[in-house]
Amino acid sequence: MARIDFVTGAPEKYAHLVELLSTVPERLRAVAANASAASWTSAPREGGEWTAQHTLAHMALYAQKNGIFIRQMATMSDPARLPFDEDAETAAIEARPTSELVALVESEVSKTVELLSGTPDAAWGRPGSIRGARRSLRQQVQSHADHLQEHVDQITDALG
Repeated sequence: MARIDFVTGAPEKYAHLVELLSTVPERLRAVAANASAASWTSAPREGGEWTAQHTLAHMALYAQKNGIFIRQMATMSDPARLPFDEDAETAAIEARPTSELVALVESEVSKTVELLSGTPDAAWGRPGSIRGARRSLRQQVQSHADHLQEHVDQITDALG
């Protein structure tokens, strides 16, 4: 099998990573559709540290910040993700309505998936750095997808 679809330029070798990321909004919408409004801000179940709402705000922030960084990695030479105050920026958006935060995650992830869907295999080794740690585009996308998937699971647990 060819590694690159020469007609579309779509990544065949890394399509599983694009697919993993692309399922985040659908899973999140399904969880949100079955939850009451009050359950988002209820204290987390035993062992949980964050409310579902706080986790969702964190997801929205990271979907945006990592989406920008992934775009930079795909288009620039050796970018570094700009530092940000995670606690302050999460707190600043946490009071937004749940539906707005879900839509923000969906929008940001969709933009990243669209970019990655046209990124040829050869570009997936492009480097970038976060807090001085170097990683490839492939590593960043894998980490980003896993991070968001874990938070969907965390929200599911928090909502009971």
